[in-house]
Amino acid sequence: MKKIFSKKYLVTFASSFAVGTGIIVACAGDWGPEYGDSSFTPEAFVADAYRPFFYSDVFYYGIGHDTEHNTRFNGSNINDWTSYLGNATPRSELEFLLLHAPAATIDSLAAYQAGKLKTLPLTTQSFSLFRKNDKKTADFIRYLTLAKKSEAFAVVNLEYAWDYESKKKPVQINTAALNKELLQEFTQAKDAFLKQRYWFQLERSYFFNGPAQHALDLFEKNEQSFEKNEIYYRTMAYAAGACYKLKNFPKGAYYYSKVYDGCDALKTVAHWSFGPKEESEWKATLALCANNDEKATLWQMLGIFYTDEKRAIQEIYNLNPRSEKLNLLLTRAVNKEEQKFSSWDHEYTNKSLQFKKDTSTSDLLALVNRIAQAGNTHQPYMWHMAAGYLHMLNGDFKQASSSYAAAEKKLPKQELVQWQLRLLKLVNTVAGTPKADSKLENKVLADLNWLQNMKAPDETFRYTTAYQWIKNTLAGRYIKQKEFVKAVCFNNYPAFYTSDANIEGMKSFLNKANKTPFETLCVALYPLTGNDLVEYQAIRLTYDDKLEEAIAKMETVPASAPLPGNPFNGRLQDCHDCDHEAPQKIKYTKLDLLKKMKEMEDKIKANSEVYSNAMLVANAFYNITHYGNARAYYEGKITGSSHYSPFAIDSSYRDFLIDMKMAEKYYSLALNAAKTNEQKAKCHFMLAKCDRNQWYNQTLYKNRNYQYGDQAKLPDFLPWNGFKALKQQYSNTQFYKEAIRECGYLSIYSQQ
Repeated sequence: MKKIFSKKYLVTFASSFAVGTGIIVACAGDWGPEYGDSSFTPEAFVADAYRPFFYSDVFYYGIGHDTEHNTRFNGSNINDWTSYLGNATPRSELEFLLLHAPAATIDSLAAYQAGKLKTLPLTTQSFSLFRKNDKKTADFIRYLTLAKKSEAFAVVNLEYAWDYESKKKPVQINTAALNKELLQEFTQAKDAFLKQRYWFQLERSYFFNGPAQHALDLFEKNEQSFEKNEIYYRTMAYAAGACYKLKNFPKGAYYYSKVYDGCDALKTVAHWSFGPKEESEWKATLALCANNDEKATLWQMLGIFYTDEKRAIQEIYNLNPRSEKLNLLLTRAVNKEEQKFSSWDHEYTNKSLQFKKDTSTSDLLALVNRIAQAGNTHQPYMWHMAAGYLHMLNGDFKQASSSYAAAEKKLPKQELVQWQLRLLKLVNTVAGTPKADSKLENKVLADLNWLQNMKAPDETFRYTTAYQWIKNTLAGRYIKQKEFVKAVCFNNYPAFYTSDANIEGMKSFLNKANKTPFETLCVALYPLTGNDLVEYQAIRLTYDDKLEEAIAKMETVPASAPLPGNPFNGRLQDCHDCDHEAPQKIKYTKLDLLKKMKEMEDKIKANSEVYSNAMLVANAFYNITHYGNARAYYEGKITGSSHYSPFAIDSSYRDFLIDMKMAEKYYSLALNAAKTNEQKAKCHFMLAKCDRNQWYNQTLYKNRNYQYGDQAKLPDFLPWNGFKALKQQYSNTQFYKEAIRECGYLSIYSQQ
């Protein structure tokens, strides 16, 4: 027999515990929005009832998987019984009786109403419902006694279903006796509301407890007698499941399509349980349809189920060009297609929109364009927008502009629809204009201000991917035009801050009076302040040992928080956490640190206590690198923070933040000034630490061709010069003995 689609799309028909109730479980992704990189918002065009079927990388959009099987109808059920018993009935009482009261409590209530008990159960003694003592209340309780029994097999406990080691046993029900009682009540009921509910309960019991033919016969013999309301479609869902049990797949699929179309609350259940496999089955299902609208529903479900939206669009359009069922399929097709037009950057840290000729989109583009040109759909503007978007993605900006213009002529006064067209037109304008000159700036200014002030969440209006592309694109053009200040406003790229001229230019730009409207926008886009720039300049000067200039700049910015550890500590082993936990008699801010270092350097120049001052300055320079305890000194909005390793530091800043040259300079000064062997031993050890770090810097962290895993190939030990001096000249010192206990490298070398 001919398959409708490839086997990879086939699903096994649901088991008895999935059909009709629809147990739906799927995993959700963790990388970005579930719809991927999208600039086409389905919410602008499609009814909210179809939201679970928007294109997504999880099973159902927005929810991942359907978990409401036991609670889906709680609210509507309470509403229905409130209407039946009278609106004066307290909702809290009905909620307890319908949702929470155990079967034993309901049985006691029935016994009380029958005169077999003198008092109400304790939990219901305050209920005003039982003060009326009328027939409707009695009928409600009688119905509830049977409904509670049905819950034992019909309300699935998902935890129990997946707990294979559970020793709990499901409640045993005499289903034959239950079915007999339900049938009797259904047959005798005169009230239409009660009769329909007994019909549902009996249908459900036949489905779960068989035979399935009884369930199908019960539905088909009585379905014309009832209003097509929520309880009707719940009953039909079980009849559809019974068809599947009887291997009557065409009728089952047909019934599920009617449930899907008639009851929004059951759309995901019906969709999950759908899924004809053979072409012959599919044709037989279509043959059951009473009209083209029913056929359109089937085609829509098939298009979603097997993710073949193009075929479904063609078929539904041939049946009825104005069918609203086309809307969902078009948005899904476009949302899937646009994923082909995003790519990772060279560092695999971000994805970006791109425009390219892609022949794989030609079939969809031709179909959408043809329908758009015909202009006979329910929402012609949507088709023009979709056609324009696909043209634009393929790099045909002129044709895209024509399609957007056609959409604008028929655009409704709906905010989200108008936003969608405005966004697409802006992207097309930027994409189709190669130079970022004043003409383009004036043309896009209002739209950029609009996006900059947009408050809509991305899941409601998908503008962030497009907006980021616009900013990145304009930044790239400004860089080519050597307008670096504008470039960094649109894309705050680290390389900008490697030039002090750039920083001074940005400071002047931020302080400029009488800015143009576009310049005002640039400032609004720029994420930093003048203080951020000045503090970074002070930090950068520090690593060049220009402390006086660094202090002058740091004094002009707000004081920083104290550094978490004493930056003048010098440990045998690097342990910034240890230093952070240790008590600090003096706490240093960034400015305090600079002033203290400057004070010590002045003493060194004056030949005062050179050894101790040089050691402390060297420790400070060591600690403000990534290896030390004072990383907080350089962390900020420009350099970043919480770097797990030097690889996490942007390459624009990495070299100077891991460089040991200033620490080596002052440890060497201390060595030259050392008087005792203990002092000299300590200097040699600290210089060896610097050598070690520099070796790693050159071998790994400054190696642009480094691959993860290379660190495992490094030798266990290198004989740095400081270790040679320690072993050959200072092995008798107390410091050497302590260092061997603490330092594995030195211990290994000492044994060679």
